Amino acid sequence: MMTNAITPLVYGLLIDKSAEDYNLFFEKVLKQDNFQPESNMTGFETGIIKSVKDLLPNILHKGCLIHSSQTVCPQVQSKGLTTKYNEDEAFRLNVKQLIALAFAPLDQIITGFDLICDQFNDDADDLLEYFEKTRIDEPKISGKNWSKEASIRSQIIEYS
Repeated sequence: MMTNAITPLVYGLLIDKSAEDYNLFFEKVLKQDNFQPESNMTGFETGIIKSVKDLLPNILHKGCLIHSSQTVCPQVQSKGLTTKYNEDEAFRLNVKQLIALAFAPLDQIITGFDLICDQFNDDADDLLEYFEKTRIDEPKISGKNWSKEASIRSQIIEYS
């Protein structure tokens, strides 16, 4: 039996993604049977992150890898790099390496980011600035909570 399993207990389908809507959702959930979660895994929407920080300040808030990777592709598009991503294999690999930083040991994320940045041309500066701002310098969810390396390591040790 796996002891580090995540069992989803609550799902929310909201029409809007504002902090007010998430606050209302969490307030209703928390009233149910004295519900007191220890952790929460969400996407990277500003509204939900603010709501979790405001209403659940003492829980472990983790970012979802799928949602994290899904935020990068729209940035590639908005920075006008879609054609380059589709046609340039090296560029596409570099973007995927940015996403894969979630698997790097926490103390190596900045070094890894710098090494990946060196592989990009100047046309990706805006994309790299976005990634650095949202994941490295001023992350909405701290690196220890979007990095998957520690949880993977504990699962490997458990099954060794």
